[in-house]
Amino acid sequence: MDRGGDSRRSGAWLPLVGWLVVGLLAIGFGWGLHRRSSLEAERERAVFMLFVPSVEQGTLVRRGDELARFIRQDSGLILRSQVPTSYAAVIQALGAGQADVAWIPAFAYVLAHARYGVEARLQVVRSVELFAVVVTRTGEGEPEALDQLAGRVVAIPSTTPGGLRKQIAHSLDQAAPGWTEVVAESDVEAVRLLVERRQGVAAAVSRHVYSGPYDMVGDGRKLLEYSRPGTLVATRAIHTSEQPELEHAQVYYGCVLARTDSGIHRLEDLGGRSFAFSDETSTSGHIFPRVLLERAGVTLGHVLFAGGHPNVVQAVHDGKVAGGATFYSPPSQANSRDGTLVGDARFLILKRMQTLEERLDYLSRVRIVALTDPIPNDVCCVRQGFPEAIWAKFHASLERFLETADGRSAYYDLVAGVAAAPCQDSDFDGFRDGLERAGVSASRLLEAEEQKLQERRAKAEGGK
Repeated sequence: MDRGGDSRRSGAWLPLVGWLVVGLLAIGFGWGLHRRSSLEAERERAVFMLFVPSVEQGTLVRRGDELARFIRQDSGLILRSQVPTSYAAVIQALGAGQADVAWIPAFAYVLAHARYGVEARLQVVRSVELFAVVVTRTGEGEPEALDQLAGRVVAIPSTTPGGLRKQIAHSLDQAAPGWTEVVAESDVEAVRLLVERRQGVAAAVSRHVYSGPYDMVGDGRKLLEYSRPGTLVATRAIHTSEQPELEHAQVYYGCVLARTDSGIHRLEDLGGRSFAFSDETSTSGHIFPRVLLERAGVTLGHVLFAGGHPNVVQAVHDGKVAGGATFYSPPSQANSRDGTLVGDARFLILKRMQTLEERLDYLSRVRIVALTDPIPNDVCCVRQGFPEAIWAKFHASLERFLETADGRSAYYDLVAGVAAAPCQDSDFDGFRDGLERAGVSASRLLEAEEQKLQERRAKAEGGK
C-alpha cells in the first residue's frame, strides 16, 4: 500500500480547503456588510410614531405594536411605535426629526406647530351613546306615564338629534294622541319651561347620557339644577328612548369635582377651599378649569398639582381636597360594555373595581359640579417635511386597521377614539383664541415642561 501517495494527495487538497474557508469568510463578511447596510436603510425607511403617556404605558406599548405590525403587513411601511416620558419629549422629537408621526393633545399640537411647523392631519373622533328622556313635574295630579300626556303640551329642544326626536314623537303618538309641541332652545330651557309652568308645558324632552346620581351633567334636569336648586326634586323622568343614537364628537371638556357630602353645589362654594389640579400643563385638568373658576369669581384656598387625573379624583374622594379638576367626556359604548359607566376621569378608578355595587357607590360619593368650555380632541400630526406619499400609505392603512374589530379595540385603548377625521391647522384657531383669552403663556408652560424633562434625563444618567 502506497501510504506516501495518499499523503501527497491529501496535501494537495489542503490549499483548496484553505481557499474555500477564505471564500466562505469573505462571503460571510460581505453578507454581514450587506445586512448591516440593509438594517441601516430599514431604520432610515422606518416611520417613527409616538404617543403621549396618557394611560398605562404598557397598554400604549402593546397596542402601538399591534398597529405597527398591521401597517407593515398591510402597506409594507416599517413602523416603530414609542411612548416618551412626556408631551414635551414628543414635541422635541418631532422638531429634531427623530419622530415622524405623533398623537398628542391639542394644546401640545399648538405648541409643536408654533415652534417646529408640525402639521395637523387627523383628529380623534369619539362616540357618545345619546338617549332622550321625557320629564314631568313631581306632585299630585302630575303625569306619571306617557299616556297621561294625551292632549297636553310637551317642550322639545330644537337641538334634539333627528333619530331621537323620531323615537320620542312616535312613542307620544302611540301613547298620547293629541299631544302638541312647544319648541325650546335647549335641553335646559325645555326643563325650565316645565318647572316654571310656562306656555302650559306638562312635560319636557331632553337629551340624556349616563352620569353619577348627583352629577350636574347628563341631561337638562341636572344642568338646570346648578342654577335652579331643587329642580331634581321637582321633576322626574317617566320615559327613556329605547335605542341610543350614536353621536360623534371631536371635543371633550374639563370638569370640576367635589364630594357629594361636602356642601359644594356650585363653583362659588369652593371659595377659600383646598383644590387639586391634575398638572400645570393639562388643558382639561388645569388651564380650562382655572378659567372657569376665575370667570365665576372664585378665589381658591390651598392649591396643589396632583400629578395625574386619577390622583385628583382620589384626592377628592378621600377628602384631602374640597374640589378638583379633571377631564370629562360623555360615556361611550365602551364604558357601557366594560361596566365603567362614565367617560370622565372617574372611570380610571372604576375600572379597577370588581363589582357594579362598588362602582355605583364611588359615583355616589364624587360628583361633577360643572363643565368647562369645549376642548378639541387629540391630534395626529406629522413633522415638517414628512413625505406626502408615505403619509398617504400610512393613512390608508390606518383606515383599514379601523375597519377591523381588533383594530377598533386597539385604537380605543390608544386614544379613546372610534375614528380619525381629517383636519388642518386652521381648525385650531378658535382654541388658540381661547388660550389667549385665558392668559395662558404656551411658551412658558412648554419651557417649564422641558425643564422637568431635562431634570429627569439628568437624574436617569446620574443613576447609571
